[in-house]
Amino acid sequence: MNVNVRSAEERDIPAIVDLWWEMMHFHAAVDSHFQLREEVAAREAWKKHLREDIWEQEEWIVLVAEADGELVGQIIGTVRDPHPVYGQEPYGFVSDLVVAPEARRSGVAQALFEALKAWFREKDVSHLELQVAHNNPTSQGFWRAMGCQDYMDTMWYDLEIT
Repeated sequence: MNVNVRSAEERDIPAIVDLWWEMMHFHAAVDSHFQLREEVAAREAWKKHLREDIWEQEEWIVLVAEADGELVGQIIGTVRDPHPVYGQEPYGFVSDLVVAPEARRSGVAQALFEALKAWFREKDVSHLELQVAHNNPTSQGFWRAMGCQDYMDTMWYDLEIT
């Protein structure tokens, strides 16, 4: 698959939201902790978040992958400052990575990640962090194949349990 990775543009937002919804729907299907809002409300909330909190912010980047004129993937990253008690430099955080089902296992995710790493290097970050759903072994395998190592576990405690 011939893929072009580029910075996202305003015109890409509908396709980015479609890809995001597919990813969220997948997570909701494999883990009940991902409780989604009604689809229209969820999509509108994500569009609002993109436009107000991410878009054109210097510390954020949204990259997309195009193949044959269609968006087939997207990755979002941000530069974060470490907690003040740590002696680390700012670090990169991978917020979202999603590839359309028909484009998976074709190098799209790796191409997006390579482009994001290059952007993070330009920002002089010390390292990258990301979260992967526990019940998503495919994504865990991808990130490990990219060289990521286990670092922190996010735990869940349901206060409704008696």
